[in-house]
Amino acid sequence: MMVDQHGPVDVLNHTQLLDQGERAAVALAKLGVRPGDRVAVLLPMSLESVVVTLACIRLEALRLTLPVGDHLGFIRHRIRTSGARVVITAGSCSVDGTVRDVKSGLDRALWACPDVHSVLVVQQLARPVPWTPGRDVWWHEALDAGPVPGGPYAGVMSSTPEQPAAPSSSRPVPAVAPASLIFDDPLERRSADDTDQGWGDRPAEDGTPGDLIRFLNEKPPHHL
Repeated sequence: MMVDQHGPVDVLNHTQLLDQGERAAVALAKLGVRPGDRVAVLLPMSLESVVVTLACIRLEALRLTLPVGDHLGFIRHRIRTSGARVVITAGSCSVDGTVRDVKSGLDRALWACPDVHSVLVVQQLARPVPWTPGRDVWWHEALDAGPVPGGPYAGVMSSTPEQPAAPSSSRPVPAVAPASLIFDDPLERRSADDTDQGWGDRPAEDGTPGDLIRFLNEKPPHHL
């Protein structure tokens, strides 16, 4: 469940979702996530999980999804072999009516993962959360730190493509092509090999066989 200045929310509109994705991208970049890096994610189905995916797309990072449950050995193995240095986890969550203390289990798995330097913790239930100072960071606090209007990621995750604004600080920004989310209908676009005439409407070049060859070569055959 997301938390904003007005308290917990379980619904985000389109603009709010993209803003959260922007903020998460900034937060991960500040933690050193760069293109090609793995970000380990230990979350149930939630809005935060969607936001993490948007942030990874923006940074061209790779999301490593980990299972919620009693899989400590597997989680430890996946984090170590992937080289992930940042983990995003729930403090605790409810799965099929059972409360799981996700963060405490993750801490046990991280005993053998010295490369992990940052853990972002999503507070979904009002329960105590074990804490490692200097490593653990509250998710909502990390997202509250940015971005600001006109910041380095402003506009790069929107419903129409546009160029990002210039960086507002000296911190290097990942040199990646701006990401954009486009929500138009691809079926409304005209195919490069299409015309206003359907199959069989245009005259055959060399009779029926030629018309059949043209039909088979269309990619895809639109006019069935």
